[in-house]
Amino acid sequence: MVEVMSQYTNQEKLKLPKNIRQIGLPEEKKKIYVEDYVVTYMNQLASEYANRQNAAVLLGFYVRKDDMRLTFINGAIGIPSAKVGEDQIAFDSGLWEEIYNTIKKYFHNSEIVGWFLTRPGKSLGINEKITKIHVDQFPGREKTLFLMDPLDHEDAFFIYEKGQLVRQRGYYIYYERNEDMQNYMVENHKGTGTEAFLEASDIRKSNKKYSQFKEEKTKRKGVLGTFAAALAIVAVGITVMNRVYFPQKARIVNGRTGDETTTVQVVEGSVQPAESQKEVVANATEGFESEEGEKQEDSAASEYSAAVSKSTAKHYTVRKGDTLANISLSLYSTRDYVEIICEMNDIEDPDVIYEGMVLELP
Repeated sequence: MVEVMSQYTNQEKLKLPKNIRQIGLPEEKKKIYVEDYVVTYMNQLASEYANRQNAAVLLGFYVRKDDMRLTFINGAIGIPSAKVGEDQIAFDSGLWEEIYNTIKKYFHNSEIVGWFLTRPGKSLGINEKITKIHVDQFPGREKTLFLMDPLDHEDAFFIYEKGQLVRQRGYYIYYERNEDMQNYMVENHKGTGTEAFLEASDIRKSNKKYSQFKEEKTKRKGVLGTFAAALAIVAVGITVMNRVYFPQKARIVNGRTGDETTTVQVVEGSVQPAESQKEVVANATEGFESEEGEKQEDSAASEYSAAVSKSTAKHYTVRKGDTLANISLSLYSTRDYVEIICEMNDIEDPDVIYEGMVLELP
């Protein structure tokens, strides 16, 4: 056994995260904050082996604020599947050495704050085996256990109190830059064949590219003004072709927020193949010239992706109990599309959506 003494970080001026999402009803005296990238990683671990258990060691730090005890979890290190059995983990000296070497390499300002275990189809029950692992390998009042049942879509944190693991009623997910966790996720899954995992891990890079694209698009507004006529022709051409060759049906969805009523027309059915749309763009813009007399074919090509994106956009109608994070997780296996969905739908607060609202999806 390797015992790590937990010490509260001296961060008297620590400011609690503002960009958070509440899960359940967090305790008043004990609050747990887990960074969104760690949640993504744990969901990926749970999905890798749907019918067997998986585990990880949780990293972070502790803080006292007034009379509250706070635990921040900003990292997680996966335990090799060969070490995980039926509610058992072979915590030998070799495994602990590997864990500490990984912490030294990737996580320079974190300590071990608990562990994570999946129990597919077994709900969130605690047995003697799990309790023994916690007491022997993760001693201390503040050490946490995060249990997840990926089949029943349940998860919860547990704290060891009065001789037993006590389930916490809720916790917080917070969002911030977490390059340490990102680097660990990407580098430790190369060559394993889990392409979906790498794609999910690299979403934040994609988000940066998306932001850069928006900035560049704003800068090009002046130039695009002279191109408006050609784009109008493109839009009309695509619409006409879709209506002639691809019959569609439409439905009206009414959503209400406050005193405002929004009516959205959601179009369902086939869309024109991308290659055909590209030809429409090329034909519509052929011979079009700017004020300087130069042809705008290259500009048309650069705007092609925007036209295709608009015509092939997917939609989702919000149901009762939905959140953007859960929508992103169910559709893309990661919560990291929340920011993009907000941008596409002009949503200022990701926690404020309403039943019947129609979202445009990437």
